[in-house]
Formats: sequence, C-alpha cells, structure tokens
Amino acid sequence: MQEIKIQLDDKLIQTFGYSIIEQQIKDFVNKLYLRISAQEMLKGIKEIDLENDEKWNNARELAWEQENNKYINLLYK
Repeated sequence: MQEIKIQLDDKLIQTFGYSIIEQQIKDFVNKLYLRISAQEMLKGIKEIDLENDEKWNNARELAWEQENNKYINLLYK
C-alpha cells in the first residue's frame, strides 16, 4: 500500500474541520475503486455475445412472458 501526502491550507482545515476533509478524501478514493470496477466490467461485457447466448435468450423470453402484460396494457390505453 502506498501513502500519499498532501498539503492543505490551514484555513481550509479550520473552515471544514480535519474529520470532514479526511472523510471527503476517503469518499473520493472509494469512487475511484468503483470507477476501476466499472471499467473492468465494461471490458468483460464487450467479450460477451448475448445475441448467441442460449441461457440469455431463454431468460429474456421468460422475463417477457412474465412481464409483457404491463407493457401491452400501456399500448392500449
């Protein structure tokens, strides 16, 4: 694990408080982890061929059979 040191103006710390600034930095790092995870998932999705995946097509048809009345009713209103 790496440590990054940053310098902050004393006025900034006085204005917001150390704990708030620390929490904001932690939140930012967590968002970076999410961004990395999302990028990895997108790479994986590009490799999946859903058009020719039998399980996906079966699941899609089953979902349509279960939910189609909601959408068909909207068309006739």
